[in-house]
Amino acid sequence: MSAVEVTVKQDGKEKKIWAEKTHTLLETLQKEGIFLRALCAGRGTCGKCGVHFLEASPAPADRDRAFFTRYQLEEGWRLACCTFPEKNCIIELPSDVEKNFAVLSDDIEETRYITKKGEQAKPKDEMDVRYGIAVDIGTTTLAMMLINMETKSAVDTFTDINRQRAFGADVISRIEASYSGKKKALRKCIQKQLLKGICVLTCSGKRRISRMVIAGNTTMIHLLMGYSCETLGRYPFTPVNIKTIHTSYRRLFENMVEGLEDWEIVICPGISTYVGGDIVSGIYELSLSEEKKPCVLVDLGTNGEMAVGCRNKILCASTAAGPAFEGGNIVCGTGSIPGAVCSVERTKKGISVQTIGDAPPCGICGTGVVEAISELKDWNIIDENGLMEEAYFEEGFLLSEENGGIRLFQKDVREFQLAKAAVRAGFETLLLKYGISWEEIERIYIAGGFGYSMNIRKAVNIGLFPEGSEDKVIAAGNTSLRGAARCLLDYNGVEKMESIVDQAEEIQLSGDQNFQEYYMEYIGFS
Repeated sequence: MSAVEVTVKQDGKEKKIWAEKTHTLLETLQKEGIFLRALCAGRGTCGKCGVHFLEASPAPADRDRAFFTRYQLEEGWRLACCTFPEKNCIIELPSDVEKNFAVLSDDIEETRYITKKGEQAKPKDEMDVRYGIAVDIGTTTLAMMLINMETKSAVDTFTDINRQRAFGADVISRIEASYSGKKKALRKCIQKQLLKGICVLTCSGKRRISRMVIAGNTTMIHLLMGYSCETLGRYPFTPVNIKTIHTSYRRLFENMVEGLEDWEIVICPGISTYVGGDIVSGIYELSLSEEKKPCVLVDLGTNGEMAVGCRNKILCASTAAGPAFEGGNIVCGTGSIPGAVCSVERTKKGISVQTIGDAPPCGICGTGVVEAISELKDWNIIDENGLMEEAYFEEGFLLSEENGGIRLFQKDVREFQLAKAAVRAGFETLLLKYGISWEEIERIYIAGGFGYSMNIRKAVNIGLFPEGSEDKVIAAGNTSLRGAARCLLDYNGVEKMESIVDQAEEIQLSGDQNFQEYYMEYIGFS
């Protein structure tokens, strides 16, 4: 037989699937729409796609031995990306902890949009109200906001982890997955999530939608539209389309929806392959193009995207920060889920940690890495070059004894140094090209969940931002989502975004001598 039956158990549920012997278990699970973390896109380097064989476990591969103890291998633990099922088997998947991923959608109580006369319109009966949906498709997360078009206010939100993470944590992994034959699977994945969000926000169709505005980075929009991603990952990195897209509910989801219901969908324009519609939406929301003095917008995710400018001009850039800011490529790293170590403090008794939701520690997220490095630097356990003391070089520094021990390793410090240096060097290069110093910047907006919960003082302490800039740094929240929401209600919103695109100039950092010099300068913690 060329295929075997695999019984999949997870969170008390059971499903039987067929697996081709020539395909890895991870590929089979992806094809069946079963989510399993694979941050390295199945290369066998992250160790996150572990599964437990309850029956008929295949012989371990070399990569299995790199991530599992001898006892775990004997118990049947294997990496799904390295495993080819040989006969009928039963596997158990770890609990889907990322279903509780803390996705930043902003407090809807603080999101109010006022009519031109400065007064909120009176609400109508539910069936007569027109609603709109704003969407932010991030590499890691999906956020949707339901807007009452009559009262100009946010009503509800829907958030979820972007399930395309099963194909890799960063945009490069998704691009490679797309042009290696998984384009349809990636598109269907995000389409299903959007339809789920629409169903939840409309109470299964009881609320009438008149318009939807979607913001996202260029890769996420390509995957949603089913465009080829082949040229995104190869020089000269040419997108298929980054202009405003006007489509509709039925055209976007095709045969996935039934009935006659239809409404307008607008997808925000982008500036380039790596400065997409999410940044344009953020610039529009913050009114950077209308400011008298220069301000900076920095979005810290798997890509470090940034813009500096005012009404005179806008420069923007993107740098490959990697997933370290979101807990990726960190040995004990995890996303922003309950139990993730998010804060680290030194006390007289040693190290004290705080977790998201005060749940038992289960890993360390991006803000936790920032704080841990800052504290260990001040404690002289990490030197100015990022080198840990010899006592911790191999075994790492113990942050919590819970869950088998949560540690910060030398590898994690190096991973974060690369991300930090890339962002800071990009920031400094943009300011140099603009012809100003950071002291002349009015405000530094940090977008996204990482910035929302980041300890600014500690981020400055390790050189992520300039010393003395604490008072200028503002956690701006999900500016991409709020920009999409604003566009829903602004008759000239699309025109204003297109004007931002025309005004903006992208600075190519790769190969830029100034960027390279700044990168080397800021890779340490001095």
